[in-house]
Amino acid sequence: MRNQPGTGPLPPWALEGRPAALAAFGRGDDDAHVARLTGEAAPTTEVFRSAGGGADGVAVAVLRFEHGDLTMDLQVHSEGRLRALSGLATEECEHAVLHVRRPGSTDSLRIGEDGRFTLSGLARGPISLSLRRMGHPPVVTDWFTI
Repeated sequence: MRNQPGTGPLPPWALEGRPAALAAFGRGDDDAHVARLTGEAAPTTEVFRSAGGGADGVAVAVLRFEHGDLTMDLQVHSEGRLRALSGLATEECEHAVLHVRRPGSTDSLRIGEDGRFTLSGLARGPISLSLRRMGHPPVVTDWFTI
C-alpha cells in the first residue's frame, strides 16, 4: 500500500491486515500443492474434552481440505479467548510433520501415524497448515481464520 502524494501517513487500521496478506503471499512453499477448502459446516454443540476429563471448549467450526487422495478434516474449538484445532489427515502420514503457519511465525509438530493431531492455545486470526510427508510434495491449506 502506498500513499498518494499529499495524503499523509496511512491510519493504523489501514495496515491491520498487512501481515496476513504478506504471509499469504510468502514464497516458502512455492513447490507445495494446495489443499482447497471443500467443506465447511456448523458444528453440533459437542464439547471438546481434555485428557483430564474436563471440558476444554466448544467446537465452533468444522472444515475439510482436500488435494488428490489427501483429506484433512479439522475442528476448531473455542478455549475462551483462544482457539484449539484438532484434525485428522487421511492418506499415508508416517513420519509426517505439520507446520502451522501464522503471520510472522511457523510452529511444527509431528502428527500421529494415524494422521491425528491437536493444537491448543492458538490466538484468533489467520492460519494455514503445511503437511510434509516422506516421498510426497508438501501440501498446504488455503488460509483460513480461527
